[in-house]
Amino acid sequence: MTAEAFAAVERVLQRPGARDVTGLAGAVPGQFARLTRELAAAGRARSRVGLTTGVHIAWAPTPAAETDGPVGTAVLAAALSTLGAEPVVLTDDPCAQVTAACLEELDAGRLEVVPVSAGGRQVADRVAALRLSHLVAVERLGPAADGRVLTMRGFDVTDCTAPLHAAFALPGLVTGAVGDGGNEIGMGNVPAAVIAACVAHGERIACRVPVDALVVAGTSNWGCSGLVAGLALLVPEHRAALAALLEPAVDAQVLDAATAAGAIDGVTGRPGATVDGVPVAGYADLLADLRHLTRE
Repeated sequence: MTAEAFAAVERVLQRPGARDVTGLAGAVPGQFARLTRELAAAGRARSRVGLTTGVHIAWAPTPAAETDGPVGTAVLAAALSTLGAEPVVLTDDPCAQVTAACLEELDAGRLEVVPVSAGGRQVADRVAALRLSHLVAVERLGPAADGRVLTMRGFDVTDCTAPLHAAFALPGLVTGAVGDGGNEIGMGNVPAAVIAACVAHGERIACRVPVDALVVAGTSNWGCSGLVAGLALLVPEHRAALAALLEPAVDAQVLDAATAAGAIDGVTGRPGATVDGVPVAGYADLLADLRHLTRE
Protein backbone atom coordinates (compact mmCIF):
# COMPACT_ATOMS: atom_id res chain seq x y z
CA MET A 1 0.00 0.00 0.00
CA THR A 2 2.86 2.40 0.72
CA ALA A 3 4.15 2.05 -2.87
CA GLU A 4 0.72 3.03 -4.18
CA ALA A 5 0.53 5.93 -1.75
CA PHE A 6 4.01 7.13 -2.76
CA ALA A 7 2.95 7.03 -6.41
CA ALA A 8 -0.11 9.10 -5.54
CA VAL A 9 2.07 11.69 -3.78
CA GLU A 10 4.36 11.90 -6.81
CA ARG A 11 1.39 12.50 -9.11
CA VAL A 12 0.32 15.43 -6.93
CA LEU A 13 3.83 16.88 -7.01
CA GLN A 14 3.95 16.92 -10.80
CA ARG A 15 1.36 19.67 -11.09
CA PRO A 16 3.02 22.36 -13.25
CA GLY A 17 4.42 25.40 -11.45
CA ALA A 18 6.33 27.61 -13.88
CA ARG A 19 6.73 24.66 -16.26
CA ASP A 20 5.73 21.08 -17.03
CA VAL A 21 8.04 18.79 -15.02
CA THR A 22 6.69 15.40 -16.06
CA GLY A 23 9.58 14.76 -18.46
CA LEU A 24 12.18 15.41 -15.77
CA ALA A 25 10.27 13.37 -13.18
CA GLY A 26 9.91 10.45 -15.58
CA ALA A 27 13.68 10.17 -15.80
CA VAL A 28 14.11 9.39 -12.07
CA PRO A 29 11.60 6.63 -11.18
CA GLY A 30 11.75 5.35 -7.63
CA GLN A 31 13.97 8.13 -6.34
CA PHE A 32 11.24 9.91 -4.37
CA ALA A 33 10.65 6.72 -2.38
CA ARG A 34 14.37 6.21 -1.85
CA LEU A 35 14.94 9.70 -0.45
CA THR A 36 11.87 9.48 1.77
CA ARG A 37 13.09 6.20 3.24
CA GLU A 38 16.58 7.63 3.78
CA LEU A 39 15.18 10.60 5.70
CA ALA A 40 13.00 8.32 7.81
CA ALA A 41 16.13 6.30 8.64
CA ALA A 42 17.94 9.51 9.62
CA GLY A 43 15.11 10.25 12.05
CA ARG A 44 15.31 6.80 13.60
CA ALA A 45 19.08 7.16 13.99
CA ARG A 46 18.73 10.70 15.37
CA SER A 47 21.46 11.76 12.99
CA ARG A 48 22.42 15.19 11.71
CA VAL A 49 20.95 16.02 8.31
CA GLY A 50 22.20 18.87 6.14
CA LEU A 51 19.78 20.83 3.94
CA THR A 52 21.09 23.43 1.52
CA THR A 53 18.94 25.99 -0.25
CA GLY A 54 18.75 29.52 -1.60
CA VAL A 55 18.80 31.10 -5.07
CA HIS A 56 19.81 34.74 -5.50
CA ILE A 57 17.67 36.29 -8.26
CA ALA A 58 20.38 38.62 -9.50
CA TRP A 59 18.51 39.75 -12.62
CA ALA A 60 15.53 41.18 -10.70
CA PRO A 61 15.04 44.97 -10.40
CA THR A 62 15.87 44.55 -6.71
CA PRO A 63 18.01 41.38 -6.48
CA ALA A 64 17.06 39.08 -3.60
CA ALA A 65 16.61 35.45 -2.58
CA GLU A 66 13.64 33.67 -4.13
CA THR A 67 10.63 32.29 -2.27
CA ASP A 68 11.00 28.78 -3.69
CA GLY A 69 13.44 26.74 -1.63
CA PRO A 70 13.75 28.36 1.81
CA VAL A 71 10.04 27.92 2.57
CA GLY A 72 10.03 24.22 1.73
CA THR A 73 13.36 23.70 3.46
CA ALA A 74 11.95 25.09 6.71
CA VAL A 75 8.96 22.74 6.52
CA LEU A 76 11.21 19.76 5.80
CA ALA A 77 13.57 20.75 8.62
CA ALA A 78 10.61 20.91 11.02
CA ALA A 79 9.57 17.43 9.89
CA LEU A 80 13.07 16.04 10.44
CA SER A 81 13.13 17.55 13.94
CA THR A 82 9.79 15.88 14.65
CA LEU A 83 11.32 12.53 13.70
CA GLY A 84 14.30 13.05 15.99
CA ALA A 85 16.93 14.07 13.44
CA GLU A 86 19.01 17.24 13.81
CA PRO A 87 18.62 19.46 10.74
CA VAL A 88 21.39 21.89 9.80
CA VAL A 89 20.55 24.30 6.97
CA LEU A 90 23.30 25.72 4.78
CA THR A 91 23.01 28.72 2.52
CA ASP A 92 25.14 31.67 1.42
CA ASP A 93 25.21 35.38 2.22
CA PRO A 94 22.67 36.61 -0.37
CA CYS A 95 20.06 34.11 0.84
CA ALA A 96 20.82 34.09 4.56
CA GLN A 97 18.23 36.62 5.75
CA VAL A 98 15.33 34.95 3.97
CA THR A 99 16.38 31.43 4.95
CA ALA A 100 16.82 32.46 8.59
CA ALA A 101 13.35 34.03 8.67
CA CYS A 102 11.75 30.82 7.37
CA LEU A 103 13.55 28.63 9.89
CA GLU A 104 12.73 30.96 12.77
CA GLU A 105 9.05 30.92 11.86
CA LEU A 106 8.90 27.17 12.53
CA ASP A 107 11.76 27.01 15.04
CA ALA A 108 13.31 24.47 12.68
CA GLY A 109 17.01 23.71 12.63
CA ARG A 110 20.14 25.79 12.87
CA LEU A 111 21.58 27.89 10.07
CA GLU A 112 25.11 27.81 8.69
CA VAL A 113 26.00 30.66 6.32
CA VAL A 114 28.82 30.11 3.83
CA PRO A 115 30.40 33.19 2.23
CA VAL A 116 30.08 33.52 -1.53
CA SER A 117 33.85 33.95 -1.64
CA ALA A 118 34.46 30.45 -0.24
CA GLY A 119 36.26 27.99 -2.46
CA GLY A 120 35.12 24.46 -3.12
CA ARG A 121 37.71 22.97 -0.76
CA GLN A 122 36.65 25.34 2.01
CA VAL A 123 33.03 24.35 1.54
CA ALA A 124 33.83 20.65 1.62
CA ASP A 125 35.95 21.01 4.75
CA ARG A 126 33.28 23.04 6.54
CA VAL A 127 30.53 20.55 5.70
CA ALA A 128 32.73 17.59 6.63
CA ALA A 129 33.25 19.15 10.07
CA LEU A 130 29.47 19.07 10.64
CA ARG A 131 29.53 15.25 10.63
CA LEU A 132 26.34 14.89 8.63
CA SER A 133 24.78 11.57 7.72
CA HIS A 134 22.73 13.04 4.85
CA LEU A 135 22.89 16.16 2.68
CA VAL A 136 19.87 17.30 0.66
CA ALA A 137 19.75 20.26 -1.74
CA VAL A 138 16.43 22.08 -2.14
CA GLU A 139 16.20 24.46 -5.10
CA ARG A 140 19.93 25.09 -4.94
CA LEU A 141 21.60 25.88 -8.25
CA GLY A 142 24.69 23.98 -9.31
CA PRO A 143 27.17 24.18 -12.17
CA ALA A 144 26.42 23.22 -15.75
CA ALA A 145 28.85 21.27 -17.91
CA ASP A 146 31.03 24.35 -18.38
CA GLY A 147 31.27 24.96 -14.63
CA ARG A 148 29.08 28.08 -14.63
CA VAL A 149 25.92 28.41 -12.50
CA LEU A 150 22.98 29.68 -14.54
CA THR A 151 19.38 30.65 -13.81
CA MET A 152 16.45 29.40 -15.87
CA ARG A 153 16.88 32.47 -18.06
CA GLY A 154 20.53 31.63 -18.64
CA PHE A 155 21.69 34.49 -16.40
CA ASP A 156 25.12 33.72 -14.93
CA VAL A 157 25.04 33.80 -11.11
CA THR A 158 28.31 31.98 -10.49
CA ASP A 159 29.87 34.98 -8.79
CA CYS A 160 27.02 35.37 -6.29
CA THR A 161 26.56 31.66 -5.53
CA ALA A 162 28.76 29.88 -2.98
CA PRO A 163 29.96 26.50 -4.32
CA LEU A 164 27.90 24.43 -1.90
CA HIS A 165 27.71 21.74 -4.57
CA ALA A 166 31.30 20.82 -3.65
CA ALA A 167 30.04 19.15 -0.47
CA PHE A 168 28.03 16.60 -2.45
CA ALA A 169 31.23 14.80 -3.42
CA LEU A 170 32.20 14.10 0.20
CA PRO A 171 32.63 10.38 0.91
CA GLY A 172 30.15 8.63 3.18
CA LEU A 173 27.27 11.08 2.76
CA VAL A 174 23.84 9.98 1.61
CA THR A 175 22.82 12.73 -0.81
CA GLY A 176 19.49 13.90 -2.15
CA ALA A 177 17.93 16.86 -3.90
CA VAL A 178 14.66 18.54 -4.77
CA GLY A 179 14.35 20.56 -7.97
CA ASP A 180 11.99 21.77 -10.66
CA GLY A 181 14.00 23.32 -13.47
CA GLY A 182 17.00 21.29 -14.56
CA ASN A 183 19.63 23.70 -13.28
CA GLU A 184 19.65 22.61 -9.63
CA ILE A 185 22.00 20.33 -7.71
CA GLY A 186 20.80 16.77 -8.27
CA MET A 187 19.78 17.23 -11.90
CA GLY A 188 22.88 15.31 -12.86
CA ASN A 189 20.60 12.30 -12.29
CA VAL A 190 18.59 13.33 -15.36
CA PRO A 191 20.19 12.72 -18.77
CA ALA A 192 21.34 16.01 -20.29
CA ALA A 193 19.36 15.25 -23.44
CA VAL A 194 16.15 15.01 -21.40
CA ILE A 195 16.75 18.41 -19.79
CA ALA A 196 17.55 19.91 -23.19
CA ALA A 197 14.28 18.56 -24.57
CA CYS A 198 12.10 19.52 -21.60
CA VAL A 199 13.45 22.90 -20.46
CA ALA A 200 14.03 26.20 -22.24
CA HIS A 201 17.81 26.80 -22.49
CA GLY A 202 18.15 23.29 -21.02
CA GLU A 203 21.20 22.35 -23.08
CA ARG A 204 23.09 25.31 -21.62
CA ILE A 205 21.84 25.53 -18.03
CA ALA A 206 21.57 21.84 -17.03
CA CYS A 207 23.34 21.15 -13.73
CA ARG A 208 25.46 18.03 -13.89
CA VAL A 209 25.90 17.41 -10.14
CA PRO A 210 24.35 14.03 -9.27
CA VAL A 211 22.89 12.80 -5.98
CA ASP A 212 21.77 9.45 -4.65
CA ALA A 213 18.09 10.34 -5.04
CA LEU A 214 16.33 13.25 -6.77
CA VAL A 215 12.76 14.48 -6.26
CA VAL A 216 11.23 16.50 -9.11
CA ALA A 217 8.17 18.65 -8.42
CA GLY A 218 6.28 21.57 -9.96
CA THR A 219 8.00 23.80 -7.41
CA SER A 220 10.70 22.74 -5.00
CA ASN A 221 8.60 23.85 -2.04
CA TRP A 222 5.97 21.33 -3.14
CA GLY A 223 8.67 18.66 -3.37
CA CYS A 224 9.53 19.24 0.29
CA SER A 225 5.87 18.98 1.24
CA GLY A 226 5.71 15.72 -0.69
CA LEU A 227 8.62 14.36 1.32
CA VAL A 228 6.82 15.32 4.53
CA ALA A 229 3.74 13.45 3.31
CA GLY A 230 5.91 10.43 2.49
CA LEU A 231 7.47 10.55 5.95
CA ALA A 232 4.00 10.64 7.51
CA LEU A 233 3.18 7.43 5.63
CA LEU A 234 6.39 5.73 6.74
CA VAL A 235 6.40 6.85 10.39
CA PRO A 236 2.79 6.53 11.57
CA GLU A 237 3.63 7.34 15.19
CA HIS A 238 4.44 10.90 14.05
CA ARG A 239 1.76 11.09 11.36
CA ALA A 240 -0.40 13.73 13.06
CA ALA A 241 2.50 16.13 13.70
CA LEU A 242 3.85 15.68 10.17
CA ALA A 243 0.43 16.09 8.57
CA ALA A 244 -0.01 19.35 10.49
CA LEU A 245 2.99 20.75 8.61
CA LEU A 246 1.03 20.27 5.37
CA GLU A 247 -1.73 22.67 6.38
CA PRO A 248 -1.96 25.48 3.78
CA ALA A 249 -1.93 27.95 6.67
CA VAL A 250 1.56 26.76 7.67
CA ASP A 251 2.88 27.29 4.15
CA ALA A 252 1.30 30.74 4.01
CA GLN A 253 2.80 31.62 7.39
CA VAL A 254 6.33 30.68 6.31
CA LEU A 255 5.92 32.33 2.90
CA ASP A 256 4.82 35.55 4.62
CA ALA A 257 7.96 35.39 6.79
CA ALA A 258 10.09 34.95 3.67
CA THR A 259 8.54 37.91 1.87
CA ALA A 260 8.79 40.08 4.98
CA ALA A 261 12.51 39.27 5.02
CA GLY A 262 12.85 40.45 1.42
CA ALA A 263 12.24 37.32 -0.69
CA ILE A 264 10.93 37.69 -4.24
CA ASP A 265 9.30 35.38 -6.75
CA GLY A 266 11.94 33.61 -8.82
CA VAL A 267 9.88 33.78 -12.03
CA THR A 268 8.44 37.30 -11.86
CA GLY A 269 11.33 38.90 -9.96
CA ARG A 270 8.79 40.75 -7.83
CA PRO A 271 7.96 40.69 -4.10
CA GLY A 272 4.74 39.09 -2.98
CA ALA A 273 3.27 35.86 -1.63
CA THR A 274 3.85 33.80 -4.78
CA VAL A 275 6.14 30.92 -5.70
CA ASP A 276 7.31 30.60 -9.31
CA GLY A 277 4.44 32.83 -10.34
CA VAL A 278 1.80 30.78 -8.48
CA PRO A 279 -0.13 32.56 -5.67
CA VAL A 280 -0.83 30.82 -2.37
CA ALA A 281 -4.50 30.37 -3.23
CA GLY A 282 -3.47 28.68 -6.47
CA TYR A 283 -1.92 25.66 -4.74
CA ALA A 284 -3.63 25.39 -1.34
CA ASP A 285 -5.59 22.42 -2.68
CA LEU A 286 -2.31 20.65 -3.57
CA LEU A 287 -1.22 20.81 0.06
CA ALA A 288 -4.66 19.66 1.17
CA ASP A 289 -4.39 16.71 -1.23
CA LEU A 290 -1.01 15.74 0.24
CA ARG A 291 -2.42 15.93 3.74
CA HIS A 292 -5.32 13.71 2.73
CA LEU A 293 -2.90 11.13 1.31
CA THR A 294 -1.17 10.79 4.69
CA ARG A 295 -4.32 9.05 5.92
CA GLU A 296 -3.77 6.10 3.54
